Amino acid sequence: MPIVFSLAQNYPNPFNPITKIGYGIAEDVAVSVIVYNLMGERVATLVNGRKEPGYYFINWDSRNDMGVNVSAGVYIYQIRAGDYVKSRKLILLK
Repeated sequence: MPIVFSLAQNYPNPFNPITKIGYGIAEDVAVSVIVYNLMGERVATLVNGRKEPGYYFINWDSRNDMGVNVSAGVYIYQIRAGDYVKSRKLILLK
């Protein structure tokens, strides 16, 4: 079990069309993992719910919340878990 919260760099990065994101949860808490564009607009919600302690992996298939493929470019993904907030950059190539 993790003793601290964490957000791993996505793999592969750059990617096309699917990337994997790993994160660790240290306690039972509400968790959200969201992808934003560089203007700060929400693109895709990957996780939104309560998680028990452990390590998790999610895939992002470069689609937005409406199911439409997003354009190539730089995106930011962010985890919020209790008081823990961490962001990282990912790059989508086409």
